[in-house]
Amino acid sequence: MSNARYSYNPNAITENGVDRLRFELGDTTFNPAELTAALSDEEYQAVLDMNRHWKRAKLAALEAILMKFAHSCTTKIGPVSYDFSSRVEVWKDLYNRLKNEASISVPPVSGNDYGQVRPPYFYEDMHSNSRKGE
Repeated sequence: MSNARYSYNPNAITENGVDRLRFELGDTTFNPAELTAALSDEEYQAVLDMNRHWKRAKLAALEAILMKFAHSCTTKIGPVSYDFSSRVEVWKDLYNRLKNEASISVPPVSGNDYGQVRPPYFYEDMHSNSRKGE
């Protein structure tokens, strides 16, 4: 992943894109980028491409971040040290809040997110007995 990009443009946070996702998740400071950034621009873009809905993309990005930092520990390079545990706790809290929010939201009328339409739960003559009168 040597070609990974890490960028942030605060002027672009009004659009649903990588910059807004970085802003909402607090992943805006990276120095050095490979060590402190949660995900690269390409990873955020892949998450956005795989999820049509903003909140689901945000949840997927948080899942990726939590998986990435699950094994991280405090890193010390000379006089500088990086402790990711406090950032991970913030992301866990945000993930749990978003997950709860998503679970109480109303599902789409057209079907599930995979484009499959389920037959209606109630339908005409569902209580009719076709064997009646035999």
